[in-house]
Amino acid sequence: MTESDLPIWRHEPTIKIPHTVLNDAANVVGDYYKEHLRRDVADGRLRPGDGWLFVRGLLISAMQTYAGICLLLSKKRPKPLMLQASVLGRLLFEILTTVMALVEDLNGRTPILVREYVKMLAVTYKRYADRYSDDPTWADYLTVFRTRLDDLVKSTGIPPEIMTNPKIVLDEWPTPGRMLKGSGEKPPFVSGSRHAVLKTLYESHYASLSAQAHARMAAISMAMLVDHPEERWNPGQDESNIVTTALLCLCCLLTEIEAAGGYGHHPKLAEVWTYLRSADGETQDIWALRYEQLVADLPSP
Repeated sequence: MTESDLPIWRHEPTIKIPHTVLNDAANVVGDYYKEHLRRDVADGRLRPGDGWLFVRGLLISAMQTYAGICLLLSKKRPKPLMLQASVLGRLLFEILTTVMALVEDLNGRTPILVREYVKMLAVTYKRYADRYSDDPTWADYLTVFRTRLDDLVKSTGIPPEIMTNPKIVLDEWPTPGRMLKGSGEKPPFVSGSRHAVLKTLYESHYASLSAQAHARMAAISMAMLVDHPEERWNPGQDESNIVTTALLCLCCLLTEIEAAGGYGHHPKLAEVWTYLRSADGETQDIWALRYEQLVADLPSP
């Protein structure tokens, strides 16, 4: 193979979409639904209230995560922290999977999240109490922890025996892989076009994102490219891809909230989708798999 047989080594930035414009629009939509979910839970329009409060919390988490990705890749930084942004990209995908699974059955799945959370706290408390109960410097902390945990156990109806034996609670929220594939005799946790969307995103990104989060070779490769920008092919393309995928996950989440909450399609979200759905093959596929029809079925805002 000669040098002429190799691909052209490009050093010009190749950016797909106007990220700054779309970031502003997505943040407007996120703030809009953050406030409307708060109001609609408070006045009883959205039920179950606990489930929708979780959805609102996940929306806030997604907005903060997306903001973190943009900050890590900001041109104002000496170097774009692509590895760290990719790890947050995995978190944003996980938030999307949780929202999609939750809204598929809010009544049945809200308690799973509650019980799993209480179990985690009970395990943590038991570990600290077993190790530090005789240490006077831990006394106040353990007392407050136990009081708050007792209140939480009572309010959720979980057996008080969880304090000494957390294993009595069997609930476990599935990982994205188990959501898609099921586990043992349990079927997949999501169905229909939700399953198709998550499967597409999972198969395209999750292995690489997990390898970076777990400090495998993919993490080393990404970090070395940041430290040696002269070795990069198409500078700016990786950052653009990370932000585009993150924005895609955020827009999927916002559209899920619109549909599940009975809202009209926000015009700013429509603007973002107009750019996204033509950005590349993946965004076109995601739009066609679910959101084109979902948006068409939404009432006028």
